Amino acid sequence: MALTRASHRPRPGVPAERAGPGPAGGTAGQLLHHPLVRALLEELPGYAVLLTPQHGLVAAAGDTLEVLGLAGPGQLLGVRPGELFRCVPMRDGRTCSRQFWVSRTALCLDGQDLLLFLFRETTAQKRREALEQVFLHDLLNLVGGLEPPAEPLEPAAATARMAELSRQLTDQIHTQRILLSAEAGRLIAARRPVLPRDVLERLEASFTGSARASRKRLAFLDGPGEAFECDPVLLDRVLVNLVKNALEATPEGGCVRVWHERRDGRIGFLVENPGLIGAEVAGRIFERCFSTKAEWGRGLGAYGAKLLGEVFLGGEVGFAAQDGERTRFFIWMPDGRSDPGLEAAAEPAQPHCPPLDGADTLLVVDDSRTLCRLMGDLLCPRYRVLTAENGREGFALAVQCRPDLILLDMRMPDMDGVEVCRRLKQDFRTREIPVLFLTALGGEADEMRALEAGGIDFLQKPVNPPLLAARIRNQLELKHRQDRLRNLSLLDGLTGIANRRRFDQYLEQEWQRCGRSGHPLSLVMGDVDFFKAYNDGYGHGRGDACLRSVAQVFGRALRRPADLAARYGGEEFVCVLPDTDPDGARIVADQVLAQMADLALPHAYSPVSGRVTVSVGLATAVRPASGRSWRGLVEEADLWLYQAKARGRNRIAGPGPEAACPGGPESCPGRGG
Repeated sequence: MALTRASHRPRPGVPAERAGPGPAGGTAGQLLHHPLVRALLEELPGYAVLLTPQHGLVAAAGDTLEVLGLAGPGQLLGVRPGELFRCVPMRDGRTCSRQFWVSRTALCLDGQDLLLFLFRETTAQKRREALEQVFLHDLLNLVGGLEPPAEPLEPAAATARMAELSRQLTDQIHTQRILLSAEAGRLIAARRPVLPRDVLERLEASFTGSARASRKRLAFLDGPGEAFECDPVLLDRVLVNLVKNALEATPEGGCVRVWHERRDGRIGFLVENPGLIGAEVAGRIFERCFSTKAEWGRGLGAYGAKLLGEVFLGGEVGFAAQDGERTRFFIWMPDGRSDPGLEAAAEPAQPHCPPLDGADTLLVVDDSRTLCRLMGDLLCPRYRVLTAENGREGFALAVQCRPDLILLDMRMPDMDGVEVCRRLKQDFRTREIPVLFLTALGGEADEMRALEAGGIDFLQKPVNPPLLAARIRNQLELKHRQDRLRNLSLLDGLTGIANRRRFDQYLEQEWQRCGRSGHPLSLVMGDVDFFKAYNDGYGHGRGDACLRSVAQVFGRALRRPADLAARYGGEEFVCVLPDTDPDGARIVADQVLAQMADLALPHAYSPVSGRVTVSVGLATAVRPASGRSWRGLVEEADLWLYQAKARGRNRIAGPGPEAACPGGPESCPGRGG
């Protein structure tokens, strides 16, 4: 059996008659079992089929049969390619919008003329091209509005025109992003309480001054005003598309009416225009790329309305003739009403996350309660999720809970995300928390504002869940590494307690906090007596061990989590005591001296005692003032430490009565001198 390229070409216009069994059936039996033909069909890309010159199918690649839902090669006989790929009406009248790139080659098999067809599906590519074509078409129309008018405009009119063009450009970009996300299946509807009158007012504003509505009338009728739950952004897109189509079908002077109704537990928005849709158009009006316009790629309005309205809003989008004179498009959705207080402000809905030991905490700040709930449901399995519905509440919650990562909506009423981020970065309590911005609108200007405010990343809505999860995971891993490095940089390498850098940071932080609260702040500063003599006499190894033991004494003297012990430098140590008055600071200092006595480290080179001792200075800011610096408190503690040294060492010096030495008078030979 020889397979060669035929020397002839089939005549154009050969009718695709339905092939009968006859010779084609015999040829099919030979082809199905011939190794050369089978290898050829299996190796070719896309869908490969062999036909007779009369376009009757006789063989196809195995994966072609599987994809097209055919049980076996026998079902090919007598079927036309258009029926196989559902590109022409089937016997039951159904149609399916699929697009293919097709190539054809004539072959000759043992004297039998055949046609080899290769089908490569291009539906996804055509979808993107159609969306881009419509977007660019509308964008160019809007940019044309920037051309200077024949008559100069007044400044106020020119400003209003530029503002309207800017709004329309933003609207087109937002619409394109929504459609692309819907096509990819990444769109998440953010439901929240919506008032019908607000929907109609936004819709009316969208067409105010629009060229589409020129020399035509738009009538918006009022109706029941109770709130219902819906994604207002997606609903606006649906209605804008329906109104655009209605205006295009309306002659000059005609009127398009828009209103809303409640009926049978559903809420509907209806758009009615004069004229009827022909039968041929009516059957295809919701197809992706079908259009009655001249330009290729138009006609996405009705398709987009149906896609968003039914798939993502859970409604029904359609149309019906009215009195043989008008066409009424509609979207009906579940009413979604709950309690009478739906319109009233309520507490933000926190997701029901079970407590997770050791889990990272995420804070989601977005003015959409539904999006907060969806984000909580998405992230709860791995994280502890907190939510806030406005910027002020989000900032307060961040200060209170110190989350590991903040997901922050960029555009919110009252306080937008950029301002929230700036405040977070200015506050010592939250400046280290990474902020990931979320926004429905975007561009270089918005990204620059977000990054300049201190954001670490920028993610556009609608949120792609896998991408969001990956960004969160990467940012948290980066934060944990930075935290570990920061902690290492804030610890003293020899003693293991906080170092001077950590002390400075913490004291500044508590100085600001106590200044706001009006609470006192105290310092206990100690220095090892005659440490140079100890180091010289016992060696540096014993000297290091001595400093580690003294550091543990200062650490054990603290009783509250907010207290901090640090190595100030050399043989000096310090305790930061927030919300502590002079009496409380003296109690901590007494503990330090008592535990040093219990430690009883020998110090044969000390002129004041046979063991290692420390001198301590105390200082307290009763109410830290914003006009003063925390460094003044350190200087005061250092001066009292000098006084303790001057009075004989192994003692406490500070405001108030001088402390007795825990070891008795004989252990304080310099006392009082």
